[in-house]
Amino acid sequence: MNEETFESKVFETAAITTIVLFISLALVYKLFFISIPNFNTKYAWYFFYLILAIISNATAIYHLKAYRNAVTCMAGMMIGMTLGMMSGLMLGYLVGATNGMFTGTVYGMILGMIVGAWCGKCCGIMGLMEGMMAGLMGGTMGAMLSVMLINDKILIFTPIFILACIIILVGLGCMVYKEHSLSEEKTIKPYSLSLFVLACFLIVLITILVMLYGPKSALFL
Repeated sequence: MNEETFESKVFETAAITTIVLFISLALVYKLFFISIPNFNTKYAWYFFYLILAIISNATAIYHLKAYRNAVTCMAGMMIGMTLGMMSGLMLGYLVGATNGMFTGTVYGMILGMIVGAWCGKCCGIMGLMEGMMAGLMGGTMGAMLSVMLINDKILIFTPIFILACIIILVGLGCMVYKEHSLSEEKTIKPYSLSLFVLACFLIVLITILVMLYGPKSALFL
């Protein structure tokens, strides 16, 4: 598989997964969520942005891991930091917006540190540590930001915030592509579509359960 074919496959994989997740969310809404009091005002928009956040981060990871053999040490540190920060920041923000500071911080911090460590380990212990530190910071900052904005036009700010994070992830993808094009290692090893869809579905499901049934601060009771 050459680079151009794979880049097209990345967009195709992300598009198919997005459609599957939104259809699944619509079905679950009809079966279960519709009976939850004030669901549309409390959760609907955040679930929508949750899918976008997970798809964008998962696509960036999918893209990186396919090019993993061509990443330099310096690029690996940047990758771990960016993905750890973005995943922790976005998920911490969205969970914090529905559950409060504690749950948003813990969830965003754990997810961000795991993602950052996994993606940064391609350049050794430095990349792993860089990713974990970024995930720690992103998780705490994301939850803090949403809680601070909860009574100040948060629904207007959220799409701006999500878009800014996606732009950064697109920039990361361009950097990884350039690293691969300049490298002597031309092997591309993508994961299967079914594995990608399943992984995204499970993370969305776990996050939704946390948002619905996880501990909530007094501000959200």
